[in-house]
Amino acid sequence: MRNFLIFVAAIVLAMWYFRRAPSGAPEADRPSGGGASAASRGPGCLLAAESANRALSDATHLLLSMPVDVSRWSDAESGASSAISRAESTCSGGATEAEREGMETARDALALMRTSLAEGAKAALGAGGFQGAARQEAIDNRLASARSKLGVR
Repeated sequence: MRNFLIFVAAIVLAMWYFRRAPSGAPEADRPSGGGASAASRGPGCLLAAESANRALSDATHLLLSMPVDVSRWSDAESGASSAISRAESTCSGGATEAEREGMETARDALALMRTSLAEGAKAALGAGGFQGAARQEAIDNRLASARSKLGVR
């Protein structure tokens, strides 16, 4: 088992190493995310939406062990809600049509995140089930679409 974990860690490390931008390249030579201008808000929107998605994921992981620790859930729910709100405020405007479309797609993902969080809150109180897996796939698909529209890798 230990050898298997070492092998998996080596694969993950190799994938990270080969996918990152070269550190020796000057800033002007590095990809800027599809030619986005310095004033472009699209990449910031996407980063905020992905951060909110991670916060939602951390919160929903608490639902895996019953009974749910209400205090931990409350803290995680508050953090995820704040992250979603920050992302929603970041994802407005847009300098180009493609950027506006990408940000709109990110806002769609954020709306689904908020729905998942509300459903998770009910499940944490024992007032219903949590069907987050299918919704998480839709969130991931929308974030990937937004990334594509914004030209971010």
